[in-house]
Parts: sequence; C-alpha cells; structure tokens
Amino acid sequence: MDPASLINERVDVVLIHYANASERLLCVPYKMKYRNQEVIFTVFGMRHPTSKGKRMLHVFEMSDGINDYRLEYDAERLTWVLVSIMEGHYNGRH
Repeated sequence: MDPASLINERVDVVLIHYANASERLLCVPYKMKYRNQEVIFTVFGMRHPTSKGKRMLHVFEMSDGINDYRLEYDAERLTWVLVSIMEGHYNGRH
C-alpha cells in the first residue's frame, strides 16, 4: 500500500532562481498555495526531468519539514501540479 495521498491538482508555486548554483539547484520551488493554504518548502529532495508523451515534465520532491510533496512542472503548458502528499514522512535524510 502506497502511503502517499494522490492529489493531482493544479497549484500556485513561487520559485527561487539561484544564479550561481549547480544545475540541479538553479530553479527550485520555494512555496506553494494549495487549497488556500501556503506551504513553505524547507527541504529540497530531488528534481528529475521526465516526459509525458511529447511534453517535458520536471518532477520535484520537496518537504516542509513535516510532510513530503511531489510536484510536477509541465514545461510546455507552464503549469504546476501537486501530484501527491506523504504526511508526516520527513525523517531528516533527504
């Protein structure tokens, strides 16, 4: 049984762009608005590009220090989707 709750809803995301960071950290989500709640990310897990059909997606694994979030950025449609939330999963080893 998958402990993550599937959400699959579009969300608002604020990004941070770091001019002198490594490629993996050049652009990362800083916070999102989900169902009128603001979530500030404190831990960057990973980012990996993938594709869905012909569209390029960037998948981000983020945490607010309590819950883990999987976000997808659709580079063609310029949309963010909160794919899933894993509640209370943070263990300090991202």
